[in-house]
Amino acid sequence: MTRDRLPSIGAALALAAAALLAGCAVPAAQPGSTPALELPTASAPTVAVATDWWQSFADPRLDALVDEALQHNRDLARAMARIDESRAALRAAHAERLPSLSAGASALRARSSENSPAAVPGAPRIANDFGASVTVAYEVDLWSRTASLNAAARDELLAGEYARDTLRTALAAQVVQSYAALQALDAQVRLYGDAVQAQRDSLALQRRRFDAGDISELDIRQLEAELIDNEAQLPKLDRARGEAERALALVLGRSPKALVEGAIARGDAGTLRAGGVPEGLPSDLLLHRPDVHAAEARLRAAGVRVAAARAAYFPGIALTASYGRESTALSRLFDGPSTVWNVAAALTQPIWDGGRIGAQFDAAQARRAQAELDYRDNVAIAFKEVRDALGAYTEASATFASGQRRASALQRAADLTRLRYDGGESSRLDVINAERLALGAQAQNADAARAVAAAQANVFRALGGGWTPAPLR
Repeated sequence: MTRDRLPSIGAALALAAAALLAGCAVPAAQPGSTPALELPTASAPTVAVATDWWQSFADPRLDALVDEALQHNRDLARAMARIDESRAALRAAHAERLPSLSAGASALRARSSENSPAAVPGAPRIANDFGASVTVAYEVDLWSRTASLNAAARDELLAGEYARDTLRTALAAQVVQSYAALQALDAQVRLYGDAVQAQRDSLALQRRRFDAGDISELDIRQLEAELIDNEAQLPKLDRARGEAERALALVLGRSPKALVEGAIARGDAGTLRAGGVPEGLPSDLLLHRPDVHAAEARLRAAGVRVAAARAAYFPGIALTASYGRESTALSRLFDGPSTVWNVAAALTQPIWDGGRIGAQFDAAQARRAQAELDYRDNVAIAFKEVRDALGAYTEASATFASGQRRASALQRAADLTRLRYDGGESSRLDVINAERLALGAQAQNADAARAVAAAQANVFRALGGGWTPAPLR
């Protein structure tokens, strides 16, 4: 062994020792599995929530509105654009794992200095240089850094798709609730419109009786006051109905012109009710909610990004190869003697970078800790939302049922009061009060029907409609 090789061997040994010490200092990666959660015992069997769950309301007009919203809603379009962005990021991450191939061509004409120390006497000062080459480069993924980044991009794409599904379910629920609100306002407009028309007819009749001297002016004035009060309700209801129509048109993604001039087509059923609303708290069902899946996918992505950040502590190997032609004359560029090529391998090992790699690794771990907390919160929120939605549906159903009985009783009371008035046993004011109570109860019942439909839609939204669970074994 020659003496001049000893320094190079010593330097190599020193570099290897530094790399070994750096590898020993690498922190351990955290496990990337989904954390175990303490879940309540299921109080109902696992059921399927159909993708088109809104069709259980059996209203073709509603089905058409939901389809329109799913096609044209701008929030959903933004979610689709974010998915396209994530899909492109996944393709870019996958491309990092493949060799890169590039081609180049160059042409140079230059003059060298006559006073340069490297000047050769008699050599031409002006020369040409033509070249063409193909270069291949590849980074050996020894520590799965690029594989981890590829897996992270794939999980982030999945999270985006699950977020889109969550938005689809929420959007469909919003359309159902808005449609039910319009139906309730339609029913109230019809109720007050019919009442106003009946009171106008009654007032015309009672005026003839007043002219004949059969009743007093007090009866006429009481009828007029009640008629004016009910007539005043119609503009309020029309305004509320117009605002509800425009709000729904905005959700449907309609143009400004259609927003102002268009109308929302709806059926004449008056009451929107769905069947098959599950009861209880199916634990297996909630873990399949799209937002829970999205949080789980983001957690996995954060975990593999920790692994990618950890790989920066280890040595990296880059391989490059180039083949081409170089000549001072373009006509001889492709001659055999013009061939040039090279093959190179480079090993890099970070030794000291001021703590940059460590900071990036700590940041990746912190992001994973945040993602785990987000996942735990999403699961807890899912159970809370379903429990709240089922409770609201039970209450709305009970309120609607009692409201129906109350409206029926008050209508019967109004009929009896009218008979007593005709028999001279009750006053006109008694009839007016009884009819006012009956009309108010019917209007409240229309709103109670809206609340039931809204609660049903909220149950489907909370259950994460749009998927079918695996069969039980």
